[in-house]
Amino acid sequence: MSSAVAENVQRLLKARGWTVYRLAKESGVSLTALYNLGKHTSGPTASTLVKIAKTLDVTVDELLQGGEVDG
Repeated sequence: MSSAVAENVQRLLKARGWTVYRLAKESGVSLTALYNLGKHTSGPTASTLVKIAKTLDVTVDELLQGGEVDG
């Protein structure tokens, strides 16, 4: 897993004024999974990516690639 996902999640959190803790509470993804994503110790599952994307109101493609995705 590239660091792009972690960087995109951080960028989206910052834009919303959210913490990782809030993302965990809102998405149902554990803090451990989110911290592992940030430390690149393990890649997120597809289910985790969907939960994060839905919570942040972006597509999974936006999490993977960053920025706007042409659809």
